[in-house]
Amino acid sequence: MQLRGLFFLAFHTFANMFRKILPLILIVAYACGRETSRGDHRIFRYNEAAGIPGLDPAFARAQSSIWPAHQIFSTLVELDSALHIQPGLARDWKISTDGLTYTFLLRKNVYFHPHPAFDGTRVFRAKDVVYSFNRIKSPATSSPGAWTMQWVDSVFAENDSVVSIRLSAPFSPFLRVLSMKYLSIVPREAVESKAISFAENPSGTGPFYLKKWIPGEKLILRRFHEYYDGVPKKHLEAIVVRFIPDKLSAFLAFIKGDLDFISGLDVSYRDEIIDINGNLQNKYVGKMRLETTPYLNTEYLAFDTQRLKKNQSPYGNPDIRRAIHLAIDKEKMVKHLLRGMATPATKGMTPPALWPTNHNDISHFNYQPDTARKLLAAAGYPGGKGLPEIILHTNPGYQDMAEFIQREVQSIGIPIKVDVGPPATLRQQMASGKIDWFRASWIADYPDYENFMLLFSGENAPPNGPNYSRHQHDKSDAYYQRISILQPGEERDSIWTMMELLVRDHSPVIPLFYDRVIRLINPDVQNFPINALNLLELRNTYKINSSEKLPKPESDR
Repeated sequence: MQLRGLFFLAFHTFANMFRKILPLILIVAYACGRETSRGDHRIFRYNEAAGIPGLDPAFARAQSSIWPAHQIFSTLVELDSALHIQPGLARDWKISTDGLTYTFLLRKNVYFHPHPAFDGTRVFRAKDVVYSFNRIKSPATSSPGAWTMQWVDSVFAENDSVVSIRLSAPFSPFLRVLSMKYLSIVPREAVESKAISFAENPSGTGPFYLKKWIPGEKLILRRFHEYYDGVPKKHLEAIVVRFIPDKLSAFLAFIKGDLDFISGLDVSYRDEIIDINGNLQNKYVGKMRLETTPYLNTEYLAFDTQRLKKNQSPYGNPDIRRAIHLAIDKEKMVKHLLRGMATPATKGMTPPALWPTNHNDISHFNYQPDTARKLLAAAGYPGGKGLPEIILHTNPGYQDMAEFIQREVQSIGIPIKVDVGPPATLRQQMASGKIDWFRASWIADYPDYENFMLLFSGENAPPNGPNYSRHQHDKSDAYYQRISILQPGEERDSIWTMMELLVRDHSPVIPLFYDRVIRLINPDVQNFPINALNLLELRNTYKINSSEKLPKPESDR
């Protein structure tokens, strides 16, 4: 025991020393290496710590696969940085009045990247859309994106440049679903080639094609000069993806100039880079850019309402769950634990980027500990007396947040224990209904508030969907069905508002914060749009030479 104690003392002493000298390491790194990467301004470099399992868009579930797939493949429609639908491989489209038939007019003179399966390039045709969608839908493919075809009855090519999709039932966000990388268009010959693996040798119609892939070392994409949407004057010629597993090492590579941007702020260097208000520290201003935007991700706590009801737990009472909600100071949590790099979730489950204009009128949960105590007393548990201990399950990455919530809620008398387990175990327990209360998160698959409301539809309870709170209510189900069918407009927004209010009153979940996309960027990088889906958009990005000067802002001219 004495040796173990000495070991931990030495380890923590070293860790504290390292945190103190980290600023010096970073400053030295800047002085020694920052200029080394500026010579080649036609190459964009980024890191993928998790590695890339494959480049077949049918399996592009994680961000590590979505980012390169977005450079290689195209979809019928796309999203701009404001999440508005734009033409992709389809130059135009029309939707039937019953909302069941979508007809797409396709671009002409679009080419797939060179591939051995067709000995060079090949023209894109409507039949490629039919093949790609049927492939995703087929059980033989086993694509995690097969659910995107759940509304599709049939896909057929009317000719080489017109394709129609018939739905089995109206689904208003369908165009947005079509922008997902699962539904990228692929050539049959390349996919079904017996000679080489499509996941390792893909062919798409995107702005870049795969040049080289050395697993564990790097992946290189080159500019496709026959890209249908043209090639910008100051275009990038290549994208190099590194595979540095340690996030601090990747950050030091960025500081040195070997990477052009970092996504997210790891705790190993976060406090060195930003201040308590979430602003870039003065010594790094001009040496890098910090850019953020609301992310389509809500972090929340969920109660398994069906389990609580079955066990006749007092936490099955919505008033007690509301008391827990009102006892959490989300503003303080975001400021001190996240350094302001999030938005307190005081207005329901839907994140800000998807709010319609009337959302500010919704009454919501702020920090109200006195009201929380009154709710407990009215429920028969004054000061929390008589309430059994409830366990909050989380994973190691959110332990500090769970302990913060524990202290907040215990202040009104509710006994809480925090249980920390592996992420995979937590996911399994959530899905199987074996725990009462747990931390969860939801990142939108596509940008529509319907994608957050499906979390409260009874038909989406596990194993059929991600309604892990197992919230079930006839009104909630009816609201969700209307949201799914109605086209965007005031009526749809009004029903969404009513559903958010119903969820608030029943409190199957406690929204904690709306996450943000965070980027640290090499100041040479220009025209690098940031968006709420955290999609890597590089087709029009360019880098300036160190000798070039940026034009003055309009206000300075």
